Amino acid sequence: MILEAKKIFKTYKGVNKDLTVLDNINFHVTRGETLSIVGPSGSGKTTLLGLCAGLDNPSSGMLYLAGAAISQMTENEKAEIRNLKVGFIFQNFQLLPTLTALENVMIPLELQGRAKGARSKAIELLERVGLGGRHHHYPSQLSGGEQQRVSLARAFSNDPEILFADEPTGNLDEETGLIVENLLFDLNKEKQTTLVIVTHDMELANKTDRIIKLKGGKIVSDQSLKSDSIV
Repeated sequence: MILEAKKIFKTYKGVNKDLTVLDNINFHVTRGETLSIVGPSGSGKTTLLGLCAGLDNPSSGMLYLAGAAISQMTENEKAEIRNLKVGFIFQNFQLLPTLTALENVMIPLELQGRAKGARSKAIELLERVGLGGRHHHYPSQLSGGEQQRVSLARAFSNDPEILFADEPTGNLDEETGLIVENLLFDLNKEKQTTLVIVTHDMELANKTDRIIKLKGGKIVSDQSLKSDSIV
């Protein structure tokens, strides 16, 4: 097991009334599994993803990432575990505009102190996602699909144990989105990384091993697509 959520609540203080975004969330993810989290807008999908990745803290409950109680860690401890074990793909790419594609992919390796060999590994990954001739282009010189492929290469550069993807095809047209999807699953299979995706796209969700559906901050279904049974 690489990820486990136990009795997770997330509540925001309001002027007149508190808002509960996540209500008693319980689930776990095994190593190597691919999981989609789906649900209508406002159901708590992105909030849950952020908590699982240690980008925010739950109001109550426990979250375990790679065997560590990430919900009880300091910000520095969470940053360290993300740097060592986690990859991210965002809907809006989150590339640094002043760095080239190559430099963006090298960032996680340099943060790990793996500067030696970082350049050659980044070049290899950019070639793997079809951007062999775009190493020295800046994000503003790349299309949306190309930027997301740079983001994919960056996400896998630190050999993460788990990769979190927030609407990875949300800003792409159908054809480009399909290219990114195929690269995501191909790389995930090659690297044997656990994959957790938040998406509105049910065609994408149906390619994963399992789908968790949220509604009103609660898990309303948890279905394994491998056996077509409820977990």
